[in-house]
Amino acid sequence: VAIAGAPAREEALAAAVDLASHYQADLTAVGVAELPEVVGMVDEVEELRQSADDRFRQIGEAAVNYARSRGVGLRFVVLRGHVADAILRYAEAEEVGLIVLGRHGHSRIARFLLGSTSDRVSEHCHCTVMIVK
Repeated sequence: VAIAGAPAREEALAAAVDLASHYQADLTAVGVAELPEVVGMVDEVEELRQSADDRFRQIGEAAVNYARSRGVGLRFVVLRGHVADAILRYAEAEEVGLIVLGRHGHSRIARFLLGSTSDRVSEHCHCTVMIVK
């Protein structure tokens, strides 16, 4: 399960935990720290990384606790890079069988101009992708 924005994260996690519980499977949840491509000094980059790590540590702990409370084992991994690309690389490297993603509520214009993570992952992934609205 890919964990990103708050409402989409909660819905995707709940759906993935329900599936894992039903099939008696464990989950891996990933959060992707997407740092700006152009940053100033090395100290600024390190500060951004530390901030992202702290944020995802909290998100990961909450996800692990939520899954555990429903009898599901969950491992949390923080990836770095462009969100969709990082998810695709991880899924291929780990031979993931199913990816569960939440769909963010971006406007039509934003989706048209930028695309969406769920669209990109579903188009390019080797495995089944479940998009939770």
